[in-house]
Amino acid sequence: MACEEKIRLASEYQTSSQKYADAVADLNKKMGTSAKTEYERLSRAPDEARVKSEQSRLALEQHIAAHNC
Repeated sequence: MACEEKIRLASEYQTSSQKYADAVADLNKKMGTSAKTEYERLSRAPDEARVKSEQSRLALEQHIAAHNC
């Protein structure tokens, strides 16, 4: 039987990782073409997304370790 919590956490990690990748790609596309203030704002998005992705990964790893699933 599949662990529903593990599935939920894995999905959350996948989503947050994709958001991080998208934020980095968006920043790269606009690098050198945006005003400094716009670039500074855009550069915060990947940082925030990376933290959320790491938190999601950690939650998944902790669940797997605690529940052996």
